[in-house]
Amino acid sequence: MLETLFSELKDLLWGLGIVSFAIVGLLMLPKKLSNQLGQHPFILTIMFFLILYAVIRVFN
Repeated sequence: MLETLFSELKDLLWGLGIVSFAIVGLLMLPKKLSNQLGQHPFILTIMFFLILYAVIRVFN
């Protein structure tokens, strides 16, 4: 039972780490590149789904 709990906690921490890394990476983008990404919502959508896919892969 305790082993299962630690396994789920590890998965949760991996997921939080991936999401945090993605957020920090996007925040550190130069202003010019950030503005260009804002003009192309399709690219942002693709990035969102790639991050979501990575988190789902960690949990499976």
